[in-house]
Amino acid sequence: MKRLPTIILLLLLTGLVPVGAARFATKRLESIAQCLHLPMIDTLQAGNATTAYRLNGRHALMVRANRYGEISHIGLHLFPREMRDAAPSPIYDFLERNLLERNLPNLNGQLQHQQKSEHVYFGIGSARTPLSFNGTEEFSEERVDLKRYRATWQRNGREVLKISFDMDYELLSGCNSIELEQLFLRRLKHFKPGKGAVSALQHRDFPATATQHVAKGDSFLIAEMRNDLYFERTDSGWQLANHAENTSKTLANMMLSPEFSGHPALQLLVDQYGYASDTVAVAYQDLLQMCMEDGCTPYFGIKERKEDGAYTGTVLLVNRRGGYVHMLSAAVPAETLASGGNGTMRGRLYVFIPMHNVSDRYFQQTKKK
Repeated sequence: MKRLPTIILLLLLTGLVPVGAARFATKRLESIAQCLHLPMIDTLQAGNATTAYRLNGRHALMVRANRYGEISHIGLHLFPREMRDAAPSPIYDFLERNLLERNLPNLNGQLQHQQKSEHVYFGIGSARTPLSFNGTEEFSEERVDLKRYRATWQRNGREVLKISFDMDYELLSGCNSIELEQLFLRRLKHFKPGKGAVSALQHRDFPATATQHVAKGDSFLIAEMRNDLYFERTDSGWQLANHAENTSKTLANMMLSPEFSGHPALQLLVDQYGYASDTVAVAYQDLLQMCMEDGCTPYFGIKERKEDGAYTGTVLLVNRRGGYVHMLSAAVPAETLASGGNGTMRGRLYVFIPMHNVSDRYFQQTKKK
């Protein structure tokens, strides 16, 4: 990567711009690359990033490749790595990409059409304002969870750029619903839990003498849709409860925590736009862990207990910073619960349900009910 700026300069001087061999995570990024004619972009290795490219020879661009070796981000370089690590946010990539698009002189027809339908509002400054940034600007964001964002840059205490936009994940990701579904399924099929794993046992204040403990969570939409976790003290310490005779607590733990001691398999039917569907067999805890690493909070509610001891219920995976909900309708056989969660369950999944355009009155009425 240290040689890349020199190689790029040589290629620009010779007029060679080989971008056709590169692979892109989304169609939108491919369109941006075609507008920019970025040389040697296909040589960026999986998991790497570079700021060697320039817009109009001046403003640095951020170009990043994902774990599959696809170009997963192209945008103005506005947010340093230190900021991204200290305060992660889904809007960094969006702002860098969207503001770059608005400064492309040869934007193609598809991108022009997409931009016209986006609800992005400039309260102070314009899309060209970031081109004059000198590195002394301070950035801040405000948000109403599941609804909207406002991003502000200040220089010497004076606001120079303020942008408001809906918390619409199609807008934030630059993908339409079909692309989002396809990306979700591909990630799920190849998912391996990583450093983002969330522990239910860490940083808990367990009672000193009790043998059982309820880690109270909260509810979403209705009182019955909750994320409480149930613990018990064992010889080896506190563990998530897993007993066939205490089915409701065991079921809640199984559906809400990747650290549940059982390992349920999931036969998953994913409903997609255009009346399409796909079936995939996955470990349920992988699905749960992947969504939680994306920033989702899980909630679970029991729908029905059947005569044979089977249960049906709903899992809502709520992403308050992405503005969407994944909804899983699950059917858990009695034998899966009796085996400590080591059997198979069936589910139907709807992904990236938008919430930014749901009325606040709907939330209030639903919670009252």
